[in-house]
Amino acid sequence: MNKPCFENKSIFGHRGFKSVSVGKRLRELRTSYGYSIKALAEKSSLSVNTLSLIENEKTSPSVSTLEQLAMALKIPLSCFFESRDEKPQIIKTRPGQRRQMILEGVRIEDCGLGLEGQSVQPLVITLPAGMEKTSESILHGGYEFVYCLTGQLDYYVEDKKFVLHEGESLALAAVLPHRWINPYQEPAVYLLIMIPGDAGELSGEVHFKTALDPGC
Repeated sequence: MNKPCFENKSIFGHRGFKSVSVGKRLRELRTSYGYSIKALAEKSSLSVNTLSLIENEKTSPSVSTLEQLAMALKIPLSCFFESRDEKPQIIKTRPGQRRQMILEGVRIEDCGLGLEGQSVQPLVITLPAGMEKTSESILHGGYEFVYCLTGQLDYYVEDKKFVLHEGESLALAAVLPHRWINPYQEPAVYLLIMIPGDAGELSGEVHFKTALDPGC
């Protein structure tokens, strides 16, 4: 079993540009459509040697060559720049193998690292026993769904206290001021699903760091 990854840097990632292997992507597309390299060469009016050089990254195709291939495969040109490996659509995680970090004693595990689009951010949060430290409430765009897995915790929304026991959940508009504590004798583990309101909303790390460190 792989050891869990503890890192001081963010586990939530930053959006940016990645280099794309057009040759690798072409091979993925060709095989997924069931074409041999010879069959695709005939369909696209390109030579077998040209396709072989592209797939083995011995040469870079021109835009016109990619257009011929896109027409032959009946796909948008943009498909050559969307690798399945770079944007997974399904992610399975196991206890003890998720990437995780600790902020002020709170363990944060990312269950959807690299999920395509990042339209939701699923996290498993562990609050230590006796965590009675309070801080300023935070608020941000979007929504939150909280589901208590084990133990219990106190969630404050607009200063109204919600005690969540095992199996209980809470859904809230994150524009409402909220904070959380665990004043009890056992650790509390809960699932937190953050749904951003707009692109560029606060990441999970900033969400917790802001709440746990009033000096931020």
